[in-house]
Amino acid sequence: MGGRPLETGWLADTPVDDTVLRRFQVNQADANEIVGRAAGGRVQRTGEVSLVDAASPVPYYNQALLLRPLRDAADSVLDEIDAFAAGGTGRPFTLLSSWPTPDLAARGWHLAGHPAFVVRGDGRSALVPPADVAVRTVTTADDLAVAERVAVEGYPLDEAAGRPAGAVLPPALLGQPLVFRTGWLDGRPVAAAASHVAHGVVNLCLAATLPAARRRGVWESLVWARTADAPELPAVAFTSDLSRPGFERMGFVPVLRFTLWFRPG
Repeated sequence: MGGRPLETGWLADTPVDDTVLRRFQVNQADANEIVGRAAGGRVQRTGEVSLVDAASPVPYYNQALLLRPLRDAADSVLDEIDAFAAGGTGRPFTLLSSWPTPDLAARGWHLAGHPAFVVRGDGRSALVPPADVAVRTVTTADDLAVAERVAVEGYPLDEAAGRPAGAVLPPALLGQPLVFRTGWLDGRPVAAAASHVAHGVVNLCLAATLPAARRRGVWESLVWARTADAPELPAVAFTSDLSRPGFERMGFVPVLRFTLWFRPG
């Protein structure tokens, strides 16, 4: 009757705390933008989309994160995304949607997959890491360079292989709300992870383990170390099907699947 539209969960003025999904979206947008600014890149946000060009060789850091579902393949927000991505000439981009999307192939996007969104309502754990596992918080540029190297090799991030330190995780990230950690096995760094506490959730927003160190308790130790940043809050992540069973074993519940698109540089 002329008043505010019925709440959908993704109106421009929908409260951030409306749902856990909404909290994650704004948390992840903030995390993307922290990386983009630290890299000296471009950042733009509206009530519909967060746009980040971190000038990164890694497409996950050059990302459009939708804050509402697309109406169709001609949605005006896609024009905004395409124009922004075109400004990063030669760099790959990704588009992350919390909802199913129309086919974007005609606009030059390639479907990359449907990662699962998982949630654990309480981050408390009594886990004691194995004796040969240690978790360290990144506090120096050297620490960050170690985390970056392990992430590039462990994920793997082939686009960043051979790049100098700081090409993916610039030193300007130190002291930001985005917290990085490394996992050590028998005194060697073998895993890297990041977390971001904001908007009522702990976002587990990066994890990579070297193949030879997998299934040794390092990845799980890093999960619990990050949920302990704010154990009273829900812990959230979007994950590949390879990591999903580990999350479920630790009490995370799969809620839905996102849609991830990739655009080559």
